[in-house]
Amino acid sequence: MQPNNIEEQLTKGTTTVALKCKDCAILVADMRASMGTLVASDHAKKVHQLNDYSAITIAGLVSDAQYIIDIMQAQIRLFELDRKRRPKISMIANLVKNMLYGQYRAYFPYYVQLMVGGWDEKTGPHVYSFDMAGSISEDDWFSTGSGSPMAIGVLEVLYENNMTQKEGLKLALKALKAAIKRDTATGDGIRAVVIDSNGFKEFTKEEIIEHGGAL
Repeated sequence: MQPNNIEEQLTKGTTTVALKCKDCAILVADMRASMGTLVASDHAKKVHQLNDYSAITIAGLVSDAQYIIDIMQAQIRLFELDRKRRPKISMIANLVKNMLYGQYRAYFPYYVQLMVGGWDEKTGPHVYSFDMAGSISEDDWFSTGSGSPMAIGVLEVLYENNMTQKEGLKLALKALKAAIKRDTATGDGIRAVVIDSNGFKEFTKEEIIEHGGAL
């Protein structure tokens, strides 16, 4: 049975966490996709690479999110081919904002909550969050999805400025595990990525377990 209002579309099915460290941006998400009380998939991909130095997390309606990701990847690639350089993370964030706002004003909004994280050569790591109407926020950390209240509680208490990559990954995993334990729509494994001066990297299952991701 499909959700019958926008709020239900947004609040069921996932938990994602993004945070900024002194030397990187870290994004993590669970792997469960749900339709109401049904677990539709136990290996859903909710962290997607946009280019070599940026990534996006998704929560909400999967088809809307996949469409946005396809458009974003194409736009970024065209920019890189035309300008012979990669766009700043702020430019990528504004592209997402414009897509969401344009759809919201033109017809129906995309039923998504998105976060973008990445690395700029001059300014370092950045993390942005968006609502479905196109509002954009930049901060040190964010969490979206049905389990975000639990994750936010952990981040609010334990986040510190200038955390190392190791400290940031441990905190992001701790926040996500809090959601997995309390939110029935969150679970079935963890995907985690880091973006730093060397670019995009996805952590292996063994690395996630080593940094506290085992349940």
